[in-house]
Amino acid sequence: MDSAIRPDYMNQGVFQRNRLPPRAYSLPTQTVSLSGRWKFSFASSPLEPDPASDDTDAWSLIDVPGHWQLQGWGHPHYTNINFPFPCHPPFVPSENPTGTYETIFAVPQEWGGVDGGLNYRLRFEGVDSAYHFWVNGVEIGYNQGSRNAAEFDVDKVLRYGEGQVNTLRVKVYQWSDGSYIEDQDMWWLSGIFRDVYLLAFPKKGRVEDFFVRTTLNDCFQNAVLEVDLSYKVQSVSNAKLKLIDSNGQTTVPNHTYELRPGSHTSHCAMKVTSPRLWTAEQPHLYCLYISISSDGQDLQEIVQQVGFREVQIKDGLLHVNGVPISIRGVNRHDHHPRFGRAVPLDFTRRDLILMKQHNVNALRTSHYPNDPRLVQMANELGLYVMDEADLECHGTGIDAASVPSDKPSWKDAYVARMQQLVHRDKNNPCVIMWSLGNEAFYGQNHQAMYEWSKLYDQTRPVHYENDHRFFASDICSYMYTGVSDLMKLATEDGEKYVKPVLLQEYAHAMGNGPGGLKEYMDTFRRYRRLQGGFVWEWANHGLLKKRNDGSGESFYAYGGDFGDEPNDKNFVMDGLCDSEHNPGPGLIELKAAYAPLIIRKKGKGIYVQNLYDFDNLVDVEGLYSITRFLPDGITHNLSSGRQNLHHARPGEESTFGEFDGKTWSMDFDQPETWLTVSVQRRNPSKWAEAGYEIARADFRLDNSSSPTHLPLVKRLQDPKVQTNGRDLRLSTPACTLKFDQITGEINQWSHKGINMIDGCAPRLTFWRAPTDNDKGGQAGDWQGHRLNAMMYSVRSVAHHVNELGAFEIKVESYVAPAIFAWGFNTTTTYTIHSDGKLLIHIQAIPTGPVPGTLPRVGLEMTLPKNQSHAEWFGLGPGQTYRDMKQAGQIGVWKQTVEDMTHMYEMPQESGNRTETRWVKVTDERGIGLRAILRRNNNVNSRSSTSGGTVEQPLSPLENWSFVDGDIEQSTDRTGFDFALSKYTAADLDQAQHPYELKGGDGLVFRIDDDHHGLGSASCGPDVLDQHQLKTREFDFTVSLEPVGI
Repeated sequence: MDSAIRPDYMNQGVFQRNRLPPRAYSLPTQTVSLSGRWKFSFASSPLEPDPASDDTDAWSLIDVPGHWQLQGWGHPHYTNINFPFPCHPPFVPSENPTGTYETIFAVPQEWGGVDGGLNYRLRFEGVDSAYHFWVNGVEIGYNQGSRNAAEFDVDKVLRYGEGQVNTLRVKVYQWSDGSYIEDQDMWWLSGIFRDVYLLAFPKKGRVEDFFVRTTLNDCFQNAVLEVDLSYKVQSVSNAKLKLIDSNGQTTVPNHTYELRPGSHTSHCAMKVTSPRLWTAEQPHLYCLYISISSDGQDLQEIVQQVGFREVQIKDGLLHVNGVPISIRGVNRHDHHPRFGRAVPLDFTRRDLILMKQHNVNALRTSHYPNDPRLVQMANELGLYVMDEADLECHGTGIDAASVPSDKPSWKDAYVARMQQLVHRDKNNPCVIMWSLGNEAFYGQNHQAMYEWSKLYDQTRPVHYENDHRFFASDICSYMYTGVSDLMKLATEDGEKYVKPVLLQEYAHAMGNGPGGLKEYMDTFRRYRRLQGGFVWEWANHGLLKKRNDGSGESFYAYGGDFGDEPNDKNFVMDGLCDSEHNPGPGLIELKAAYAPLIIRKKGKGIYVQNLYDFDNLVDVEGLYSITRFLPDGITHNLSSGRQNLHHARPGEESTFGEFDGKTWSMDFDQPETWLTVSVQRRNPSKWAEAGYEIARADFRLDNSSSPTHLPLVKRLQDPKVQTNGRDLRLSTPACTLKFDQITGEINQWSHKGINMIDGCAPRLTFWRAPTDNDKGGQAGDWQGHRLNAMMYSVRSVAHHVNELGAFEIKVESYVAPAIFAWGFNTTTTYTIHSDGKLLIHIQAIPTGPVPGTLPRVGLEMTLPKNQSHAEWFGLGPGQTYRDMKQAGQIGVWKQTVEDMTHMYEMPQESGNRTETRWVKVTDERGIGLRAILRRNNNVNSRSSTSGGTVEQPLSPLENWSFVDGDIEQSTDRTGFDFALSKYTAADLDQAQHPYELKGGDGLVFRIDDDHHGLGSASCGPDVLDQHQLKTREFDFTVSLEPVGI
């Protein structure tokens, strides 16, 4: 079809009609929001007849802003890359859902008194994906570019005066040629999703656009404030510039100058002495008042936030105010679980406050301009922003001939999107770089975008990752690069590099994870060229949907839940926060990894290293506590207090204090004496109260190598052993144990008449419900080796009373899957003591072509459902894994089973606690089990000289000098893992949503020798080698001891 006769929404050469030039975001005094309840008519195609305004049967009501798919018309559709329609740019399906909106409005009567009259405009902040509109039956214009604002002059058609009303009709097309360059890994949602405004500007004189820039002198002490005005005045007028600081004081003398009649530009430069500079750490803001007057009459006033800061690429690094900065960032989409991309302002502000509270200092507006007020909030709160154009054409890559990025016919559309972004947000200090878009390959159109940006705005670098030779990028940007490859990038050019390295996306936070954040941060800090990156991504994109079972309950839906085909399922659930934007374990871990302070122990001294770029620790203070943890769970607080931190410049260390027993007149040699150091904010801020914790660390003070012992073992008293076919029954005055000699398992164990287990007996297992990151990593190999379907073949069973007087059952087994010729030769020894304690010793030796790694290894059992209370000594309070434990804190923790499991919106493995010393699982009365695990090559047992007793160690954790450090993966590791859940791994694996989980009659209790890490292989590197659970020989003992009886 010839482009001249194609409709606008299928013509890449027509992306606007009558749209006014883009300008800096500022709403005039005369502004009325037209948002609210509008009339709405839905059609399957733009070719269907338009509804008549007075045809009541043709109209319903709809909320503006909003998406029609979330209000009863059509349905949301999720794809990551692929288009939900044939890929044939610029054409879209003839069945192109179309929504016609209509509302009426009146011009406020008080506006009529403005001398000289007003010029009226309509402003649309965001409409997906394209639209024509009419005012009072007159067609005004057309626009596409969903996340870009558009303004139109409606002066000639507007009715104003008493009793006059105006009719606004907007016809919105779900698909347009613009859809091909808006393929941004999110829900396809349509409609008027941002605010609509009626604006009025004085005809006698107004500012059409303005550009505020700050330049600093070579020592970054004094500044020049430059203001460029594009204006239109009817007669000689005056412009006045007034700069006010945060205390309301005038900073420099007001500057007034003359404006000549007509449409012109002006330039003004104001010298400012010793301004307080803006950074993300110290977001000092000024207010610039720009006013226009004529003949003594004030015509217009604009108020603009000003931050004095300078951004440059210097010596191959990104500098702010002359200092190379570290980006501790996240990627953020506009999302709300009920409103989609029609995000309420307070919800957005909450996002930004949470970022600040979790040590995030930068955000990327992936992959389009967010609400224009977001950057204003970032100015105020202190966040660097990579501001990204509304551009991605990932799905066109299915056919190289379809990619528009190198086609001249698309050039104007590409450049226009960049222009709209830059003009809208150019006056915001938080915006430290522009981005040309995301995953749109590379072509001449990107080069044109880059060249226009550099010509118009020389104050900021430009970023684009898909240009792998970085012709159109001032940053060497990468995605999902692993740590080892990152090190190569940091060093491959030696010291002669001219551009820094930044990860625009890394640590894919889908489901349980991301693991390995510590190693990323260590690498960023080790190599000068690496300036950090943006974790993908901030929050899940789940949309609330009613269940189909008549319950009236809702759940968070992802791809496919709305009958949307094709779809990419739950790939849209990949955030640090859940779909309500509440912090998840990933964000808690990120706060610890991103902490701008490192607390270290050197000898007896504690030191705090300042990793801020600008702050000198004036506004922080240190708190400490010294605690002794006793084996029975009792904690003794030996001392606590505040410690002043000496001011330390960025990169320097501040001495926190010396901690040794002589200085403190305490016996630090008693086992499990721990120091906790917390660094907190001294004063309140806009994002946190005074006392908000920035960083913390735990250190073991005692040097004791003597183990903590289990209670002494006593000989069995009056044991009764009965065998009856497959059953072996042991009875003592304290306990009863029933053992199945065919399965080689305990099928009943009670102590003083109370069942200790319920259903599934303690069994060696290796499986966990695959996480999203497992599915992108090792899960395929695990399932291929059938680790989720291991079979247990008993070779022999023997029992006797050992030399210590305890009853032993020894089981030789082969644990292996069907089909294959690999498995584990296992020896399981059950030892029953007279006090009811049960020891289970596991030796497992792999044989045959084994898998390279295992999900986990340990004992799994079912406990009575009422044993829902856990208490443990180790890392807590939240879940921890071997490569995701920076947020773990040493302590004795208590939680119920509901709190133990983090329920991801796609069910999967969760709730593990690592580096555990002991754990108790009981009912609310305290009746239940106490469990510990030791590795038997660590056994330091000795024979007792009295009554045939023996002492056995718990898990002394001698190598646990401080929790922030690495715990090596070896048999020397002394902590163990455990989990308590309502759900089996099979339950979690089979469920697609949390509401599908029903749970069983008991609780699943795992005590694990080791666990595989998490990594971020859902879209990125697999688990680091040092955090993988390699298949090897295992030898450990679990002690299960009845308590509270």
